[in-house]
Amino acid sequence: MKCRLAALAALLTAFWLPPEAWSATQLSEFSGIVQLKAGDAAFWVQVEKVPLDLNPGDGVRTGEKGKASVTFSDGSRVDIGGNGYFLLDESSAKQTGIRLMLGALRANVAKLLSRQFSVRTPTAVCSVRGTEFQVAVFEGGRTSVDLYKGLLAVSDQKGQQILLKPGQKLEVDMRGLGSPAEIPSQSQARSGKFHTVMRREMSLDMSKEEVQAAAAREIKLAEYQQGKALTDVFGNRVRLEEYIVRPQSDQFKLVVLNERKDRFDYFYYLGTFNKALPRDLSTALRQLGGGVGTAPEYFLKSFETGRSNTKDSMVELGIDGHQVNVNDNGTIADDVRYFYNAATDSFDDVTGQAVFQTLFDKYGFYVNGKLKYGWTGANLASYANATAATNNDPITGAALAQALPNRTVNLTWPDVNNQHQVIYESYDDGTFTKWDNYIIDNDGKIATVADFQGVRTGAAFKEKLLNFNYEQVITSSEFGGRKIDLVVEPRVLIQSGLIQ
Repeated sequence: MKCRLAALAALLTAFWLPPEAWSATQLSEFSGIVQLKAGDAAFWVQVEKVPLDLNPGDGVRTGEKGKASVTFSDGSRVDIGGNGYFLLDESSAKQTGIRLMLGALRANVAKLLSRQFSVRTPTAVCSVRGTEFQVAVFEGGRTSVDLYKGLLAVSDQKGQQILLKPGQKLEVDMRGLGSPAEIPSQSQARSGKFHTVMRREMSLDMSKEEVQAAAAREIKLAEYQQGKALTDVFGNRVRLEEYIVRPQSDQFKLVVLNERKDRFDYFYYLGTFNKALPRDLSTALRQLGGGVGTAPEYFLKSFETGRSNTKDSMVELGIDGHQVNVNDNGTIADDVRYFYNAATDSFDDVTGQAVFQTLFDKYGFYVNGKLKYGWTGANLASYANATAATNNDPITGAALAQALPNRTVNLTWPDVNNQHQVIYESYDDGTFTKWDNYIIDNDGKIATVADFQGVRTGAAFKEKLLNFNYEQVITSSEFGGRKIDLVVEPRVLIQSGLIQ
C-alpha cells in the first residue's frame, strides 16, 4: 500500500509541477577545470561538485583538458570538450536552446515530438527533435557539424537551410553553408587519405598528412607554384612548396607548406574579391595595393589568413572591405605620399592626389581559437574611427567570456645592420605574441642592409629579392613553448603580382 501511495504521489507531483520544474537542466559530470557563471554574475566560479542546476542565461566553460556533461530530465545529454564555452539560452517543456560560442559539443537528444532542441553558434543554427550529433565552433565563428543518427536541419545567417542525413558533415561560416560531405570512417581518418573536400580553405586542425593530401589535389589546379629545398635561419633543411589557386570565381588562395625533419608548418591566405576574377589572375592581384586617381577595378571584400604547426594556430579575419580615398579621409597618419607605378617602374609622388585603398569594417585576430584583438565599424573612412573589440567578437558579434585586455605593440631591429625585425605584442593579462621576421638567403644567412642598399625601383628590388627568402618565426604564450616557423620563397609572389 505504501509503495502504491508513494508511486501515486510521485505521479501526481510530476503531473502538477510546472513545465519549468520537470524540464530542469543540470551540470551532471565534470573533469579538469570547469567554470560556471550564473546569469548576469560578473565572475566565473570554479565547479567543485555536481550536480548543479543550470538556468537560462547561465554559462559554462572548460579548460584545455576540461570536460563537462549537461543532462535534461527527458534523458537528453550534451557533452562539452576542452576549451569550450556555451550558454543555456532556454530550458522549458517545449524548447531547449544552447548557444555554443567556442569548442566542441556532442548532443544525444531524446525523441520527443512535443519538444524542440536547438544549438546555435555564431554562424549556424542546428534544430532537432531527436538525434545524435556533434557541433564544433572555431575562430571567427566557423562551425562544423557532424550528424550520426536521425535528421538535423542546419541553417545559416542568410536563412539558407540544409537537412543533414546520418553520416554527413557540414561546415558553416560567415559566407554561409558549405556542401554536405561524408564523415570519414575510423580507418580513413587513421590513414590520412580522407579529406573533407567541402572545406573552403586549408583548415588549421589538420594533420601533416591531411594537409599534404589536400595540397596534392589543389596543386593540380594551381596557376602559380614553386618548390625548392633550402636552409632556414636556424640551420635546418626545409622543403618548401607554394602555390596559388582560385577556389571560386571571385577568390584566390595562396598556400605555403614547410616540411622539416622534425616539424611541419603551413600558411594560407584566402581572399574574396568584389567580383569574378579575370583569366589572368595577376591583373587583379596587382591591384591589391590600391589605385591612384580612381578606385581599382578589383579589390578585396574579405580575407582570411591561417598559420599552423599542426598543433597551434593563428588566424586573421577581415570582412566588409570597401574602397576609401585615404588621402582625403581626415586622418593624416594614413596618407600615401609615394605610390609604385608599374608602367614607369618608379615611385610617383602622389601628395594631394586621390589614393584609394581597401579598409575592412570588421577584423579579428585569433591565437589557438582565442580572440586577442579586433575592431568593428560601419563603412569606415579611417581605422582611426574603428571601435576596438572589448566584450564581443568583432566578426560574429558573439559575447566573449571576459573582456579583452589592452594591447601594446613594440617594433625593434635587434641588429641595425641585418634584415631582422621583431614585433612584440603584449597584453595586460600577461600574454604575448612575438613575430621574428627575417630575410635570408638559401643557406639561412640573414641578409644585411647593405644587400639592398641603393635598390629603390620595383624591378630592381624584385630582382634582388629573388636571391632571398622570407622567414617568420612566431612564438606566443598560448603555444606552450612551441613555435610556428614559416619560410616563404618570393618568386610566386612576384610572378602573381602580390609583390610589385
